[in-house]
Amino acid sequence: MKLLFLLFCLLLTQKYSFSQNLDEKIEEFILNNPEVILKSLQNYEIKREKEENNKAKEKVKSFNNLIYDDSNGLYTGEKKSKISVVMFSDYNCSYCKKAHKDILRIKKNFPNVKIIYKNFPILSPLSEKMARISYFIAKDNNKKFNIFNDELLENSGPINENKIKKILTSLNYDSKKVEDEIKKDFITNLLNKDLELAKNLELRGTPVFIINDEIFFGYVGYDAIAENLRN
Repeated sequence: MKLLFLLFCLLLTQKYSFSQNLDEKIEEFILNNPEVILKSLQNYEIKREKEENNKAKEKVKSFNNLIYDDSNGLYTGEKKSKISVVMFSDYNCSYCKKAHKDILRIKKNFPNVKIIYKNFPILSPLSEKMARISYFIAKDNNKKFNIFNDELLENSGPINENKIKKILTSLNYDSKKVEDEIKKDFITNLLNKDLELAKNLELRGTPVFIINDEIFFGYVGYDAIAENLRN
């Protein structure tokens, strides 16, 4: 019995010694070959990014009809165009305003491309109000929507109630009547439709672009948009 106990203790000691020796060798290898670990991390990141992109593409395909739906009037360019750039934005988002400059260049240099806007007002209550107004104007007149949209997204400073009223007045809208209109169910339904789409696509911020069924998160710049359109 004592002999068995001694053998057991010996095996444990050897196992511990082997384990400790192995740990030391692994540590030594890592210290002497840091590029191997770096390469492994890079490969993992590439694999993870590829998986996320594939997942995003599948989601885009699943919601294609809603993504490219412009029946609410929030678009600029040729309505019948089969080539579209979809932009999710918030009127208070500084990067959305920066991206809008790129969109205007795209509109000029790619006249056959349609820009479809989706509201994703997440920054403030005023963001939601501006989104609601955009639906109201777009349903009434697409040209007026584009003026309203450009005025807000080209505005470098903070947007306030007075700025909105001035734009509405310049477009021959009574701001008080607009206030009543944007509270109606059909406006709420249009907003919820865009918000639900953003949720299904797992969007967390703005801007977001969809080009050729591929999704791009954040500000990407004119060159990236143009390159994807050419492809």
